[in-house]
Amino acid sequence: MHTTTDPSSDPALLDTLAQMPAQLQALARALPPHRHAWRPGSDLFSLLEHACHLRDLEAEGYQLRIRRLVEEDLPELQEIDGSSWAVERDYQAQSLDEAMGAFAAHRARTVALLADTLPRHAGRKGLFGGFGIVTLGELVRGMAAHDASHREEIAALVAAAAQVA
Repeated sequence: MHTTTDPSSDPALLDTLAQMPAQLQALARALPPHRHAWRPGSDLFSLLEHACHLRDLEAEGYQLRIRRLVEEDLPELQEIDGSSWAVERDYQAQSLDEAMGAFAAHRARTVALLADTLPRHAGRKGLFGGFGIVTLGELVRGMAAHDASHREEIAALVAAAAQVA
């Protein structure tokens, strides 16, 4: 069994991940309800699509990848096309409150899983599509970066919505 630690096992990183659902809630409160499904551009997500994407990626992407990295030797980790999911799963017709609630529940499970596995398995490796070989620690840092990009996009969406109010 490969066991190693790296800087990604820092508890502050898990705290950062754990805070994302509350940050999403705060951003959602800054947007009027009639703008929850509004897109600032044809190729950009609405707040509702962001929430659904985060929910589904958490459960069907991150949790699966983490388990496979810990349990398998050099697993092939699947990439996810979030834009395709948005259309195929009709994110625009879903409930924002339900999506945010499910995301919060899934993220809590992910953080608990990582709290248990990351300190011992941060160096476990997998083959992740176009990214090549990644460790569990790198995957976790990527999750934090993905969260940051969604916060930035949603903040921009909120600002754009204020301009068209």
